[in-house]
Amino acid sequence: MPNHMPDDHPAHRWMPWVGGVLLAMALIFGLSGVLIRNHTRAVVAVKHTTPAAKQASVTEGVSTRLQFVGDVFWGRLVQTTAEKSGLGYDYLTSKLSEGDRNNYDAWIANFECPVTSRNIPYSLQVSALQFNCRPEYLPTLAKWFTAASQANNHTDNNGGKWGLDQTRTNLQAAGIQSFGTYDMNDTNDICEVITVPAETTLRAQTVSMPVALCGYMYVTDVTPTDDQLAVMQQYAKVMPVIAMPHMGVEYRPAAEQAKVDAYRRMIDNGADIVIGAHPHVIQNTESYRGKLIVYSEGNFLFDQQTLGRAETLGLGVGVKISIYDPADAKIYEQIAPTCKVYKDDCLAQLTAKIKKRPEMAIKYSMTCYDESSGLPELGSDAACTQAGQRATVSSLKDLSPDW
Repeated sequence: MPNHMPDDHPAHRWMPWVGGVLLAMALIFGLSGVLIRNHTRAVVAVKHTTPAAKQASVTEGVSTRLQFVGDVFWGRLVQTTAEKSGLGYDYLTSKLSEGDRNNYDAWIANFECPVTSRNIPYSLQVSALQFNCRPEYLPTLAKWFTAASQANNHTDNNGGKWGLDQTRTNLQAAGIQSFGTYDMNDTNDICEVITVPAETTLRAQTVSMPVALCGYMYVTDVTPTDDQLAVMQQYAKVMPVIAMPHMGVEYRPAAEQAKVDAYRRMIDNGADIVIGAHPHVIQNTESYRGKLIVYSEGNFLFDQQTLGRAETLGLGVGVKISIYDPADAKIYEQIAPTCKVYKDDCLAQLTAKIKKRPEMAIKYSMTCYDESSGLPELGSDAACTQAGQRATVSSLKDLSPDW
């Protein structure tokens, strides 16, 4: 998770000793900037910095800290257990702490169900994998999540477009922004400009900034078209772009080649980061063209504990995005508050005012969550070691000068 001694002494005979102390201190403090403290139980921190980072000390920019977690589902056994728990709707997040949330400005996830008041029988949710999640749980989830992807193979489970429209309406009413769709032929719904809380980089004033989140669903159609991926390009000209695809073979520990090819094409088409879902287990990660690809974060909240240990581990991917150009940062601050409504005109506003893509610095951190008890909680050191191995975080060294 995010993360002198005087040199003019006349006694020159002490200088070798002082130099040794300084070297030791540099090593100690350098390592402390990379290693993650035990109380956060993170896997590892990695960093990718553009040349814009050099301007941080002299200009007032804007930055945000985002946390991406795995698949979220509160129907079926999660709902029936919540109803028996005595905790009501707060059951879903009862093993998470306020500190977990406050380490980030925004949390973002894939909500893997339509959110409507029209129930689907429990037996049908089990036998046909046809899901529904009750909207009464949204106020609890809104305390944690700023935005949720609708680009998955279950958002059409309850009335198709009707259920998706109901979901978007219910999310908006609860204060959770949404993006993406189950239908990749509807290219207008792939990307959405999202407002996320942020801070100015020097004075630490609370502001907000826009980020483009793009949801792709390729469970049935496994090859993205050029037109579908090209949607990101117009957003990438003026703001950070994060792709959240839903694709691949379930329960497989590593991404298959078709998915590798597709996710790399997303980077080629403007995504700054790709964070995948659908396999329900953590898969490998990689650096492609200096940018992070997470092929699958695994589950965050799901009822698949009986399937095995892999289905109870989830990766948390922290992303800190900093814009140091003061003119671009000011435009972001001014326009971002208008981007909270679904299908706003923020892309047009930003395109009219920003003529060159802002330089940005991106830093990453990774942690893990364990839901072996049925609910997500910050993972132990042992759990995060397992998660880190599954995620192949050792392959990300080129993203981390401080590694």
